[in-house]
Amino acid sequence: MACTCSSSACRCENPQNVDLSAASQLNICCRRANTFILKANVKDSTGTAIDLTLYSYEMQVRQYDNGPIVISNANITITGTDAGLLTITITDANMTVDAGTFVYGVEFTLTATGEKETWFYGTFTVQQNIVN
Repeated sequence: MACTCSSSACRCENPQNVDLSAASQLNICCRRANTFILKANVKDSTGTAIDLTLYSYEMQVRQYDNGPIVISNANITITGTDAGLLTITITDANMTVDAGTFVYGVEFTLTATGEKETWFYGTFTVQQNIVN
């Protein structure tokens, strides 16, 4: 699964199915100073939707692995439903970063046990915006 930019928008608006039997590499392309939205239907290896209300989330965008933070978790909103729909949103103000290719990871924490797992990771490419 990959998110790509078209001439009109850089969003991942159509929910994609993601099998989390292992961490999934999801390379993201988005546009500077535009609202970023990613939606994914998260399922286990048997195709059953995962109840995402049982988890908390953390995501960071960094210049490189363990490098300086480009977009912090505090500036990213992540929600999940009991039907497995994950939504990641970054406001246009928080997307006002230099254009470039960065890395990111999304860590899920099972609230009941505190168990942490990275379910998504990959590149986070920010393309220059003509307006900003």
